[in-house]
Amino acid sequence: MNDPKILVLISKHISKEETLEEKNEFNNWLNESKQNAIVFEKIKNTWLGIEQKPTPFFKRFTRTYLTKAVVQNTIGNLIGFAVALLVSNSFTHYVTERRSIHNLFGIAGRKKVVVNDMPEWFQYGVSVLLGFFVLEVINHFFESKKHILVWNFIKDKIHKN
Repeated sequence: MNDPKILVLISKHISKEETLEEKNEFNNWLNESKQNAIVFEKIKNTWLGIEQKPTPFFKRFTRTYLTKAVVQNTIGNLIGFAVALLVSNSFTHYVTERRSIHNLFGIAGRKKVVVNDMPEWFQYGVSVLLGFFVLEVINHFFESKKHILVWNFIKDKIHKN
């Protein structure tokens, strides 16, 4: 809530210095949504110095909160993990060993040998850093609500075709 006009109306309402027109405007704002009532109660309690009880543990986890957290974190973690695997896999290549002492004439089944181009500690470090970076980019993408723009763009493109 960043509307200074509403903050002025709330302060006038709490201090009982509001006009009839301001009172009607405040009541209209208050009755618009449940969230407005919650915001008003928090501001009023802070203003009057009333200490609020903390929200019980299980009531903090509403359906919308859990959905947002699960979707955002799951997608971010999945993409971060995929990037980390891609980076780790890019440092490694496989070579097929055709002949060895166990397969002198190359008749028996062939064996794949893993060849690492970089030390393991470097692979893990780069994988973790890049995975974390991608995870943070995805989380920022969701926090800034950019996914809604992308979703609307995709829906528009589908409906045009």
